[in-house]
Amino acid sequence: MLLKLLTAPLSAPGAGFKFILQTLADMAEKELYDESRIREELLVLQLRLEEGEISEEEYAEQEAEIVARLREAREYWKAKADQ
Repeated sequence: MLLKLLTAPLSAPGAGFKFILQTLADMAEKELYDESRIREELLVLQLRLEEGEISEEEYAEQEAEIVARLREAREYWKAKADQ
């Protein structure tokens, strides 16, 4: 007990820093694999195609990337739920 009290000034900042890093990692994970955000990107892409901002080729290329990210996000959350 005395040892914990004496080492608290050294160990407490490390624990706080670890907590902050873990929180940031969790937030980044949620944003990266947020399926609703990825679907929203797909909708925006479709609007850009309809408004003539991008060509069919650009749409197809970007759509493939977005769909791959959506598939990856679904697999990630499924794997995480299975743990």
